[in-house]
Amino acid sequence: LLFWTQRLFTGLMRLQDVLILFQIYSEKRRQFSLVRNNPREIVEKVATDIERLLAKKRKALEKLASEAERLQKDHRWQDGIKENIEYYNSKAEMDYDGEDIDSQMSLKLEFVYDPNFKNHVNYSHTAVQIPTDIYKGAPVILNELNWTQALERVFIENSRDDPSLLWQAFGSATGVTRYYPAAPWRAPDKIDLYDVRRRPWYIQGASSPKDMVILVDVSGSVSGLTLKLIKASVMEMLDTLSDDDYVNVARFNEKAEAVVPCFKHLVQANVRNKKIFKEAVQQMQAKGTTDYKSGFHFAFNQLLNKTNVPRANCNKIIMLFTDGGEDRAQDIFEQYNWPNKTVRVFTFSVGQHNYDVTPLQWIACANKGYYFEIRSICAIRINTQEYLDVLGRPMVLAGRSAKQVQWTNVYQDALVRVASTRLPCVKHTARSDSVIL
Repeated sequence: LLFWTQRLFTGLMRLQDVLILFQIYSEKRRQFSLVRNNPREIVEKVATDIERLLAKKRKALEKLASEAERLQKDHRWQDGIKENIEYYNSKAEMDYDGEDIDSQMSLKLEFVYDPNFKNHVNYSHTAVQIPTDIYKGAPVILNELNWTQALERVFIENSRDDPSLLWQAFGSATGVTRYYPAAPWRAPDKIDLYDVRRRPWYIQGASSPKDMVILVDVSGSVSGLTLKLIKASVMEMLDTLSDDDYVNVARFNEKAEAVVPCFKHLVQANVRNKKIFKEAVQQMQAKGTTDYKSGFHFAFNQLLNKTNVPRANCNKIIMLFTDGGEDRAQDIFEQYNWPNKTVRVFTFSVGQHNYDVTPLQWIACANKGYYFEIRSICAIRINTQEYLDVLGRPMVLAGRSAKQVQWTNVYQDALVRVASTRLPCVKHTARSDSVIL
C-alpha cells in the first residue's frame, strides 16, 4: 500500500508540473513558434563553433610558446644577478605565522573584480608563483624571473586579440609560474605545496607517455627511517604521472610481487589507481634479504611482454628505490634489455648509510637512466621529478616534430580553480610548458 501511495503521489506531482507548464505556454503562446530542426545542421554548426574556439586558443598558445623559446635562447645568463627584479609575487600577502619577507620586494597592485574570472584581477601585470620549498633568491630563479618578464607583453596581446581567453600561464622547469591576469594566490592549506611541475598539464607536456614499473626494496636493511623515506618517495613518484601514463608498483626482497595483488599488469595512472597504490605502499613492511634479480625479472616481464592490455607504448621505465646493494644484475640486463636498451632504468639510493653506491650508478648508466640520492625528506620532491628532464631531452632534439598541440582532460586546477587545458612547448636548453584557457 505504501509503495502504491508513493507512486500515486509522484504521478500527481508530475501532472501538476505539466499543468503549470501548459498554463505558462497558454499565456505566452503568442511569443512562441514551432520550427522543425535539422539535426545535421545543428551538429555541423556546433562543430564549427568549437573548431573556431580551439583554433583561437591554439594560435595564442603557439605565439606564447614561440616567444618563450626566443626569449630564453637570447637570454644571457648572469651569475651575479641581483635580487632587485620587480615582479608581483602572488603569495606576498599570504598570512603565514609571520609577515612574508617577500611582501616588501613584491609589486603592490590594485585589483578589480571580473565576473568572467570570478576573481579580483589586474590586467596590466602578470603574477609569479614560486613553490614554497624553492629559494627565491637563487641565481637560477632570478634569471628565470628576468627573462620571463617579457612574456607579460605576449599575454596582454593574446588577451586583446581574443577577448574570450581567460587565464594564461607559463610553467618553467625551475618551478617558476607566471600567469595572467595577475591575481592574489589562494592556497587551500596554510602551507602551500603547489608546484607547477606536478600539475597534469605540465607533466603531460614535459615528456612523452610512459609505461613505468616502480620497484621497492623491502629487505630488512631498509627498516626504520629508510623505509619511511622510500614510501614517501614512491608516493611522490606516483604524483609525477598523469592519465597518459601506465604504472605498476612491486615490492621485492628474495622474491618480487605487486603491492596491489589484483593489479596483475600495468594500469592507468589515474587518480583512483594512484590512490590505491599509495594505500598499499603505506602497508609495506621490511624483512628478508635483497635480491635485485627478482625485482628486475618482475619489471621486465611487465614491460616487455606483449598483451592486449592498454599501455602507453612509448617510454618504458623502471624506477628502483633501495638503500644499496652489491649486485649489478648484469645477466638480467643482458637477457632483457641489451643491446637495444629499450627500457630505461633509474636508480634511487635512499637514506643515510655507508653502502657502496657504485653498483646503483652503474645500473642506471648502463641502461640509459640516471642515478639519484635521497638522503632526507627535503630531497624527495626534487629528486623524484628530475627524471622528467632526462626524458624530455629527446623531445628537445626532435625539434619541431615534438611540438604537437595537445589537450588535457578537463579538471579543477589548483592554480586558478577553473577547468584547464595544456599545450606543450619545447625549449632549447630546458623544459617549459604553457597553458591557455
